[in-house]
Amino acid sequence: MNRKQIITGLSFLTFCVASIADTPRSMQVWLKSGEQKVFDLTEVDSVTFVENFEEDSQVSLTENTFPPIFEKPCPLEVSSTEKSFVKTTNEFGQKCFSLICTENSREPIKFFSPISLNMALGYCANGATNQGAKEIAYAMGFTSDNALSDMNDFFQKVYLSINSNVDSVEIHTANALWLNEKSVANKRVVNIAREKYYSTVRTLNFLEDPKGSLDTINHWASLMTNDRINDLDLKIDDHTRFVINNACYFKGDWVQQFSPYEKVLFTGADGKSDSTDFMRIVNTQMEYSETDDYQVVKLDYGKHLPKDTVIQDSGSSWSGATRPAKVSSSAYSMVLLLPKSGHSLGEILPTFKWDEIPFSFMEGNVYMPKFQANGGYELDEILKKLSIGEIFNEFPNIVISGPTPFITQVRQDFFVNVDEIGTEAAAVTSIVGGWGGAVMKTFTMFCDRPFAFAIRENKSGLLLFMGEYDAVP
Repeated sequence: MNRKQIITGLSFLTFCVASIADTPRSMQVWLKSGEQKVFDLTEVDSVTFVENFEEDSQVSLTENTFPPIFEKPCPLEVSSTEKSFVKTTNEFGQKCFSLICTENSREPIKFFSPISLNMALGYCANGATNQGAKEIAYAMGFTSDNALSDMNDFFQKVYLSINSNVDSVEIHTANALWLNEKSVANKRVVNIAREKYYSTVRTLNFLEDPKGSLDTINHWASLMTNDRINDLDLKIDDHTRFVINNACYFKGDWVQQFSPYEKVLFTGADGKSDSTDFMRIVNTQMEYSETDDYQVVKLDYGKHLPKDTVIQDSGSSWSGATRPAKVSSSAYSMVLLLPKSGHSLGEILPTFKWDEIPFSFMEGNVYMPKFQANGGYELDEILKKLSIGEIFNEFPNIVISGPTPFITQVRQDFFVNVDEIGTEAAAVTSIVGGWGGAVMKTFTMFCDRPFAFAIRENKSGLLLFMGEYDAVP
């Protein structure tokens, strides 16, 4: 990838550069026009690293990598092979979330970002042993002889699509690699961080100032998530040698907005009930599916239009009827799953395919709670249960000086808010490495009992966030 392929505009640059703190320094950046600009930075890259593990080939890196400017939105176009990657990475995310829900069964709202974890692990695999890389790649369904390269290329494509801001939705993802300033880094692995994951790469003084290092990472997380996640519960100490981060932020208004409703008794899986603020959308055409066991509806995000705004649809699904604009073309949607009476999420979710739902257009009514939640999960043991274990024993190929490190912590912190206007969601995944430490008819969905939901990219079916609502928090 040459310099002209690694370009930026001032708007994206401001977003990325704001994550660094304190003493101004300068950085040269190539703009789309080919012009070179110098910007003040507080900390430029000063990573020392080696090629082929030869200590005498140390070089200093003083360039930054930024993704391209997007002149128009870039929906996620995937080949048949990449479609299989969407399916397998979604399945991996669902397995992780199922284990999270089992281990956090008492939490009223569980929330998780598959894409954030998957992208962080995807980069992480580049620094692992051959066995560790294979475990990560296979767990997510990359099984060819070029599995690692396939994984890097796939997540690069996902990254670029997410950051092109499709359909009036605010969405972005960002990656960071923080290296101990006294360590020697592997040039190949750091270059992959920049060229495939467009990662911020910075050095921090983990050895002498672990608290200050964590403060810097928290500042980055806050900026990347619009101040929704700013206190990561990471185990940073003088044994830490690197931290890998991915942040994913989403804010979208409903195309067809909800209106406030009255308080409703919501009954959790434990049989306990509590009065909850509900919202509703009624007499509205939506994409809907139903079986003997559950109901599913797709709630689109995008530019909000008045409720009486309609366009003529020529598709066979509508047979020339009118429908609300953008109902079937939104890039991102929330898919809401409600088990029918006598059925539970526990029996439905293990085999439910969020990206293979046979939707058809129907007019209907949806009633659901408004809610907000934040928290986080330790994911080490969950990954081990999913056959990703080698990285917790040996992780030699990011920092290649000193004792061989290993992954000491994998964690995801989250924030979610769902109300009448839309949805705001954020997640930061952190991977810490060190050693020694740490026909038209109507329907009604009345969500007064546990339900699940997912935010997905519609063209590919890629899952961005998943959640379960079981009780009033």
